[in-house]
Amino acid sequence: MHPLAQLQPELFWDIKLEGLDWNKHKQLIVERVIERGSYKAFRITEKHYGKEEMKKIIGKLPYMHPLDICFVKVYFQLQTEELKCCSEKRSNLIYTN
Repeated sequence: MHPLAQLQPELFWDIKLEGLDWNKHKQLIVERVIERGSYKAFRITEKHYGKEEMKKIIGKLPYMHPLDICFVKVYFQLQTEELKCCSEKRSNLIYTN
């Protein structure tokens, strides 16, 4: 079984799991888990990368749904200005602090 199959293979419906790499594709993996993943997938991802690395990755995501923004801000104790998605015009219109 591919290591990423323990997350949720359906998160990567458009990509062959054999082509995914935990290190090369960490932004894609974290983004999919935050957007559509289960709590179990989230915990597996956090265990693999560690909380600090996940914070860095999340900070670089260009877009997140407003509910996901609220979750990551509380869970990872992030400020709005630490999230790239909140510095984009679209996100600023949707979510303000």
